[in-house]
Amino acid sequence: MSSACPVLAASAAPRAGRCPLRRVAEYAGFTLVELLVVVGILALLVAVMLPVISRVRVTAERARELSAARALTGAWRAYAEDSNGALLPGYRAGLPAYDAQRQPIAPQTIGVAASRWVWRLAPYIGHDMDAIFVGDHAGLLRELETSDVSNYLYQTSAFPSLGLNSVWLGGDENFGGFNSAFLNLYGKFYATRLSELGQPASLVVFGSARGQESVPGGATEGVTEGYFRIRSPFFDTRTWAERYDAEEPASWGNLSARLGGEIVTGFADGHAESRAPEELDDMRLWAPNAGAKDWRLTPGGG
Repeated sequence: MSSACPVLAASAAPRAGRCPLRRVAEYAGFTLVELLVVVGILALLVAVMLPVISRVRVTAERARELSAARALTGAWRAYAEDSNGALLPGYRAGLPAYDAQRQPIAPQTIGVAASRWVWRLAPYIGHDMDAIFVGDHAGLLRELETSDVSNYLYQTSAFPSLGLNSVWLGGDENFGGFNSAFLNLYGKFYATRLSELGQPASLVVFGSARGQESVPGGATEGVTEGYFRIRSPFFDTRTWAERYDAEEPASWGNLSARLGGEIVTGFADGHAESRAPEELDDMRLWAPNAGAKDWRLTPGGG
């Protein structure tokens, strides 16, 4: 009489007359409890791994931005050396600026794009905008470069990932730079030459920046990661709020602690490091003439 279970060799005969294939089939599936246990383990693993992945991503982004800060600061120094020691003006109207094709920028877009430092420094990084735009904004700019050249030139000048300490280094006409009346009142308060930087290793040139993007009519659209100017904690009065606020860029000099709560900073000697926002609340890091943490500009005090 035939059996549903195939005949096995004597050495492999099932005990108690049970079919081994049937026994395997009985345990081939998961019970509901086992499935829930597996799902719970997977959820736990995901919860453990997400912070690790986030830290790895922030570390990679910080490394890239540190590299960009070093490249920018090196270009900034090269500009000065090519200019017989004169520092790059941070914001000044009437200076020539050219795009990557050596075409004058002012006739192609509103003149303010040429007034900012970005396009005057661009030749010193080979017009490689990856050294200036290291975040999500880079993708938008690459799209604008081929679809809307005038807007591309303007956006590039306004929202680089790292802003320049233009008020104290090179001069900024929006804050008294190049203004004879202002200089007569306050003295020569900003450096215009490399030789005037007494402690370049501790003097901020570039920093991770964020700005408030505007739309026609004077309204604001939102915060964008990038801005061409970073400001010090004091000018003639306190300019920073008491606490860093990511939603209000101007409240902390347009600096951005987007990298794990730290700000990438490029210094005048060419090195770069990341620092907590509070560490930069010291005027001796910003102004060559500052002699105290809360130093500020006073008439005749330069």
